[in-house]
Amino acid sequence: MTGQRAAAEPYATRFETEVTSIDGRRVWLERSHFFGASGGQPADRGTIADIEVADVELVDGEGVHVLADEPSFKVGHRALCAVDWSFRMHCMRAHTASHVLAGAASQVLEDSSSTGLEIGPKTVRVDLETDAPIDDETLIELDETVNRVVWESRPVSWDDVPVAEARERDDVRFEPDANEAAVEKGRVRLVSIEAENDSGNGNRLPGTNGKTEPWDTRACAGTHVRNTREIGPVTVLGRSSPAEGVTRIEFAVGPQAIARRTAEKRAAFAATAALDVGLEEVGDELERV
Repeated sequence: MTGQRAAAEPYATRFETEVTSIDGRRVWLERSHFFGASGGQPADRGTIADIEVADVELVDGEGVHVLADEPSFKVGHRALCAVDWSFRMHCMRAHTASHVLAGAASQVLEDSSSTGLEIGPKTVRVDLETDAPIDDETLIELDETVNRVVWESRPVSWDDVPVAEARERDDVRFEPDANEAAVEKGRVRLVSIEAENDSGNGNRLPGTNGKTEPWDTRACAGTHVRNTREIGPVTVLGRSSPAEGVTRIEFAVGPQAIARRTAEKRAAFAATAALDVGLEEVGDELERV
């Protein structure tokens, strides 16, 4: 298995395991389903023997669990561990949505690549390296494309393959230096969002011939949902330019996305009332005024 156990088994959030080492508030476990912060995804939250996990660090590829308080248990103790499911699922949705957005960017823009990710508690940031300008219309197209992929319920899968194979495949986004966390012992972990006509069991739907190209396949060490429909609502919030040739897209998933849509709808209704025109005519009327 390449990468963290949490990434391989993202739906496993309760487990019992042996404590192998303790250094103050730092705890090592024989087996851990806690995700250690990496690749722009924050560490899991949760508890070990009812003590809050404040952070999970990756040290030489091994998870080090930093507790909020000194542990009452000793080395050799079997501890019941629980990952905070709400936060884990937020990260799974957000991380998968970032892959959908990167795939959408490759469809909408002539040449683009995803160069950075930051998953926050309320918003997600994806850095795109592209020479093409990303204006308001492009943002709208990206927003619509992402939500269509969510609606289409595309299967999401992950597996590890030899590094040499990943480098030879044209459909794989893989930069060894940028995706270091996804590489282990000559193999790389790939996450794939399948084509629209893929069924959930890995078979092609009637009427399709042969293999279809996935929406997006890239090296990644993070946690993801099994199907795009689990992402839920996504709303693109805006863009900025942190560096030359880089456009940062900020978006929200879940409740934050719904809240933004509500605000936008209120603004749209207010505009139609103030201008006394239909929604489709607001733009033209604003230009006229």
